Amino acid sequence: MKALILVGGFGTRLRPLTLSVPKPLVEFANKPMILHQIEALKAIGVTEVVLAINYQPEARTSSFSSRPFFTTINFC
Repeated sequence: MKALILVGGFGTRLRPLTLSVPKPLVEFANKPMILHQIEALKAIGVTEVVLAINYQPEARTSSFSSRPFFTTINFC
């Protein structure tokens, strides 16, 4: 099963947290918010996640390349 997560916002309502970090990478309970979403999708059987990135794509791709996942993550 595949899933699409839209992660293209500027995070203006989360400022000042998003001045240095993109919104999906802001930590909540010691993990980036996007990681909570990916883990929940994995728990229901999703095997491939596509992240539709618009704002600060280099920060997101470098962050996810260093984390081991049991789910395939693609960027578009």
